[in-house]
Amino acid sequence: MANFESQLIALVDSANEICDVAERSGRSDQFNGTDWTPAIIFGHIVDVDKEVWMARFELMRQAQISGAPIPRMQWWEPDPVKTAEKYSKQSFEQARRNLIDSRESMVSYLRNLSLQERAAAAQHRTFGSITIESMLQVLLDHDKEHQASL
Repeated sequence: MANFESQLIALVDSANEICDVAERSGRSDQFNGTDWTPAIIFGHIVDVDKEVWMARFELMRQAQISGAPIPRMQWWEPDPVKTAEKYSKQSFEQARRNLIDSRESMVSYLRNLSLQERAAAAQHRTFGSITIESMLQVLLDHDKEHQASL
C-alpha cells in the first residue's frame, strides 16, 4: 500500500491526469443531453470531493474527537441529472481549474491531520472498515473510473 505522502501527491496527479486525458480525447464541449462532457465529469468529481470525500473525512474526524460511535456509510454520489445541468455550460478551462483547486484544498486539509486523525474510522457498506487514510485509495479508484470514461 502506498504511504500517505505519496497518496497526497497522487490526489493532485490524478486530477491532472484526468484533465490531460480529457484534453487529448478531443471530446466535444457541447452537452448532447446524454454523454457527459469533460467539464461535466470534472464538475462531478469536484462535487464528490466536497460532498462525499471531504464531508466524510470530517464526519469521521469529528466522531473520533467526540468519542461518538464510528459512522456507518453507504455508497452515495450526487444526482447525475442535476450534475449535468449544473456543469453543462461550464468551460473546460474553468472546470479544470476548479478540479485542481478542489484537490489542492483537499490535500491541504489532509496534510494538517494528525496521525491519530488519519486513523479516524467508519464502517462502509461496500468497503467495510475504513479510515480516512484508507479512503484515499477508494478516491483514487473513483478517479480512474472517470478517467477511463474519457
